[in-house]
Amino acid sequence: MKRVQKILAAATLAFGASSAGDAQSFDGSTLNYQYYFADSGTPYPAADNGSFVVGPGLEVTDVSDERATLDISGTNIFIDFLNSSNWTPADFNGWVLSDETDNLAAILGVSIDPATNMSGFSLSNISFTGDSIIVNWQGLSFTDTTVVSLNVAFGAAAVPEPGTWAMMLLGFGAVGIALRRGRKSKLATA
Repeated sequence: MKRVQKILAAATLAFGASSAGDAQSFDGSTLNYQYYFADSGTPYPAADNGSFVVGPGLEVTDVSDERATLDISGTNIFIDFLNSSNWTPADFNGWVLSDETDNLAAILGVSIDPATNMSGFSLSNISFTGDSIIVNWQGLSFTDTTVVSLNVAFGAAAVPEPGTWAMMLLGFGAVGIALRRGRKSKLATA
């Protein structure tokens, strides 16, 4: 019986270790970037809109009108402005970043990193859902030294990935074999 308990404990630890790190960051995730202007339903074509996989280097080379770049790493979104200007006042002048494949853990929060130096930019310019982040910076100004850095908090992954399922099945198989051997040995000694 102790052998079965050890196997169950090992399987539980393996499952916990594998699922704890699943999609807890943007790394390797497929995301979609879309800029919108003059309202949140009108896509703006002068931006690097589209899908990409998060990895080394810039993910969005043109936030809009060649004004900034956007780099995503781990749990951070970093926007680096290239020139001086302002975002035109409108109902909406900003972007939506969304999870394209539903492999990303739920977004639980977005905070402004202290590195941010855009005057007037606050949490009121940010909204989010479990799988998207929306930034509306209509009316705000920037210079070529302006940066916006956002930290993202993730929850647990909703669906285990294939590797997690494989580890679970192996663990359950090992428990089944151990139980079967235990029964055979009890029958042999009886």
